[in-house]
Amino acid sequence: MNKLDDKLQQLYQQSKTEHPMPEQLKQQLLELKPQPKTLSWKSLWPAMQGLAACVALIWLAQQLWWQPQYYQIVLQSDATYHQVQLHSLAKNSSLSDQTAYQQRYQQYQQARQQLDQSNSLIGQLRFSGQEWQIEVCEQLLVKIDQQLALELQQDKPWRAGQWVELKTGQQGQILAIISAQQPLQCHG
Repeated sequence: MNKLDDKLQQLYQQSKTEHPMPEQLKQQLLELKPQPKTLSWKSLWPAMQGLAACVALIWLAQQLWWQPQYYQIVLQSDATYHQVQLHSLAKNSSLSDQTAYQQRYQQYQQARQQLDQSNSLIGQLRFSGQEWQIEVCEQLLVKIDQQLALELQQDKPWRAGQWVELKTGQQGQILAIISAQQPLQCHG
């Protein structure tokens, strides 16, 4: 097969030397060859405008719709428990109403005073409706919304009826929920 290729190559070279391409035809073929395009600022300007518009729209959408989350503790009243706390991750909404801000601040101060007294509580986990709850005898009920519960149980999933130790920070925020070594003895 190699000899055949060599023979074909020789015949091609021989035919090429015997019948050269006319110079006029060679010039016409070279003129038909596309010339390499040179980029100029004029040709890039529409693309740059489109890119700038996209960046501006993304920034505007982020400013309008993306709001950071913050940790929120809301105190609720309940006939059964001394205190009920709802812990959640909430969107930062602008509080234009001064009374709503003061009410939230008072709730925060009350929760902070209660939880500053103890950084560790033992209670029993329950799942009710759409939220997890930790019941500390009949003294305290801590409700945890789904989003915060998912954040807290990344390492080990919870189960209803499990005794847990609730670790809280100085502002009352839940830092961790871990399995308790012993169940809480409620005196009642």
